[in-house]
Amino acid sequence: MYEYPMMEASMWTEEEIDALLNPLRSAQSDTQSIEIKEAAGGLPASLTETISAFANGTGGTIILGISEHDGFSPIQGFQAKPIAEALAQMCRDKITPPLQPLIDIATYRDSAIVIAVIDEIDPLSKPCYIRTRGRYSGSFIRVWDGDRKLSHYEIDRLLENRSQPTHDRALVADATISDLLPDLLQSILVARRKQSPRIFGNLSDEEALQSLGIVKVDSTGTLRPTVAGLLVAGNYPQQFMPRVNITFTCYPGYDKVFAGGVKFIDNCSFDGPIPEILDNVLSSVRKNMRIGGVLDGPFRKDTYEYPEDAVREAVVNAIMHRDYSPMAQGGQIQVNMYKDRLEILNPGGLYGDVTLQSLSSPGATSTRNQTLAKLLECTPFHGGMVAENRGTGYSLINRLLQDNGNGEPEIYSTLNIFCVTFRSADTSHLPDSRRDPKYATWSDRPDVDYSAKRGLSHGESATTPRPKIIPFPQSAVHGVELSNQEMYDRYAKGVPGLDEAYARILGVQAKAFAGSGESTLEETLIQLLTVRGVAQTPELVKATGAPRSTVTYQLRKMLDKGIIERTQPARSPKQSYRLKTA
Repeated sequence: MYEYPMMEASMWTEEEIDALLNPLRSAQSDTQSIEIKEAAGGLPASLTETISAFANGTGGTIILGISEHDGFSPIQGFQAKPIAEALAQMCRDKITPPLQPLIDIATYRDSAIVIAVIDEIDPLSKPCYIRTRGRYSGSFIRVWDGDRKLSHYEIDRLLENRSQPTHDRALVADATISDLLPDLLQSILVARRKQSPRIFGNLSDEEALQSLGIVKVDSTGTLRPTVAGLLVAGNYPQQFMPRVNITFTCYPGYDKVFAGGVKFIDNCSFDGPIPEILDNVLSSVRKNMRIGGVLDGPFRKDTYEYPEDAVREAVVNAIMHRDYSPMAQGGQIQVNMYKDRLEILNPGGLYGDVTLQSLSSPGATSTRNQTLAKLLECTPFHGGMVAENRGTGYSLINRLLQDNGNGEPEIYSTLNIFCVTFRSADTSHLPDSRRDPKYATWSDRPDVDYSAKRGLSHGESATTPRPKIIPFPQSAVHGVELSNQEMYDRYAKGVPGLDEAYARILGVQAKAFAGSGESTLEETLIQLLTVRGVAQTPELVKATGAPRSTVTYQLRKMLDKGIIERTQPARSPKQSYRLKTA
């Protein structure tokens, strides 16, 4: 019989188990990371779906022997050891790839229960699926308190991580070489021959274009553009791929909801080759962002709401790494500017072994579209090239945003979409700028105290309070963000769709922050830990609405500053945090 991994003595205390169960009691349901089963009559067959979902997501905890309908108390007559053995056997024999979770028999209120920690599996091993159902019918992902079957598209993207995609090298069957711009082709060839004279110096133009992957010969011997070639140098690539473009929209408020009947301030859809689209997007961002003045010694200098180089880097990354598979070509890259942030979204999540945690590390790279990425290195743009492709993009973005006073970028990734968010910088003087004055009176926002009032010098860290923001669960990518008073007003009115526990947390936060100074993620976490006492990372992610990577990074900073402390050894799967006592 298979021996499941179990500690000689349970490391779970009653306090730790209560810390897991109390949020469930408040919500009266399971959560994103915790699944409760009675398992009185044996191991439920549906548990395989939860195991698959946790393994394909960010991991989770399964607790067996607890009754959800009886106040989350232990059930009578629960046979802990046979259930633990059956769970281990299920993970080994009914799941592909086989799993070996940490399974523990713990004592809770004088009864034995089973607790299993399911870790996320290696991205290159995903999807984890139920063996008897097969990959496309038996793969699941966790969505709040339930398990959702992965779509065909999502599974294809996971499998794509195991090999190199070639969608950017695919021929565009209806296009011909006459659909490419001769001057842009020559510029690319000149740049490439300068970069690698030995390789490309003696090749004809046609041979060089084929070597670069701009064109390929089809079955009839005709030269036709590839997807990458058409995107980089095509006169009108959208003739063949209508939605492979970029849209820019500037909204007057904090979300896409109409503000006083005004849907948006600026709205553009940009077509053409990548250099032309990139130039137009940057111009639109520049035109719509706020511009102010800061003091640099005795001189006044302009400062911008978002550093243009960071915006360019993020847009280029979206172009380079988006999903160009046929199923994803119906979705465009979106650049959305709100009153307090700039969001850049592209179809397709992270590729390969790059994770949210490693993304900002110098050199971390895994290129989905190798041919396109290589072409962008020799595609001229404003005196340089469109991209460097050295794996330094997000490190550069992070540094530029920090230097400009925007704070860290916020990153969100699923199998379907990738989103990076820049928070607005507080400039020292905010005129009506280049926006329509009817909608652009930013300086009259009552919840902002701009740095001009404090004489901030250029290069000094911008710590001026931002609008006090609390996440509200609406958008699939980011919650609609509201001021304290707006959040409290909605809470007080009993907004439909807020589960009881989340509403209670938000209500506590709103009351705590009402009329106070700035609300940063650090202060929000402090407030949550003050209310809860002890909390795990998934709970904090849910309560703040921030990406998991952002919360994790902030927790590490708070640990370094001595604000909080761990309740378990550093690498424990049961890790939780509490405020550090003096």
